Amino acid sequence: MRTVYVDVFLFVNMFENYLLLLGVKYILKLKHKTYRLILGSLCGAVLSFVVFIPVDNFFINLISLAAICVVTVLISFGFFDKRIFIKTAMTLLVLTFLFSGAMIFLYLAIRPKGMVIINNRPYFDISPVLLIILTIIIYFILLIYKKLFKNRASAQSVHSIKFIYDGKEYNFLAKADSGCNVKEPFSGSSVIICEKSAIDTELKTEKKRIIPFESLGGKGIIYGFKADEIYIDDKKCHEEVYIGLCEGIFETEIKGLVPESLLGG
Repeated sequence: MRTVYVDVFLFVNMFENYLLLLGVKYILKLKHKTYRLILGSLCGAVLSFVVFIPVDNFFINLISLAAICVVTVLISFGFFDKRIFIKTAMTLLVLTFLFSGAMIFLYLAIRPKGMVIINNRPYFDISPVLLIILTIIIYFILLIYKKLFKNRASAQSVHSIKFIYDGKEYNFLAKADSGCNVKEPFSGSSVIICEKSAIDTELKTEKKRIIPFESLGGKGIIYGFKADEIYIDDKKCHEEVYIGLCEGIFETEIKGLVPESLLGG
């Protein structure tokens, strides 16, 4: 029986988890903070030690893997919207299954030296130093990719919006849009478009603004108001920003549009 080293097992699983989380991030176009992905990868790697518990039951193993995915996603991306959270956890679970399946096929097909399958989990007897070097190389490859396709990725990314209005806090998800150039006509301030049903608030007459807009579908007006405070991806926006309300436009978990100009560099 092959000896399994705890440090190698931890490094290998952390490395695998980080790559899987990056896959989830790019598939769902999620915003993330690198340190949270690292913490999520580490937590997932630590929890992966459950594979050494001798349980020969598919459903129990499936439940334990799903629980690990839920905890990993919670740490890596946080909890903002229930549907987004479930979709993210399911995507990570599916990618984990695909990765494990590919590794098991590789193991059965060519039996690579230094590789072993432990309770359907691949383990590579590889030097942690080499693993760190590979991680750094992949990180720089992803960094170059991000720089090359920054504008395209930015236009399709989803952001969490939180604003304070009349003493209450509201949250929704909005897609970045370089073509969203709606402005409040008197101040010239940027406007974030939001589905009215997503925030469920009544506008005070004295604070209501009529905001004209123009799109491919023609011209029109929407009603809006100035947010007392606004946060984009938990980062406070110091510009004056208005929230413009639309109805029946966004029918998915994405409930609005945020101008790319508000996202910064």
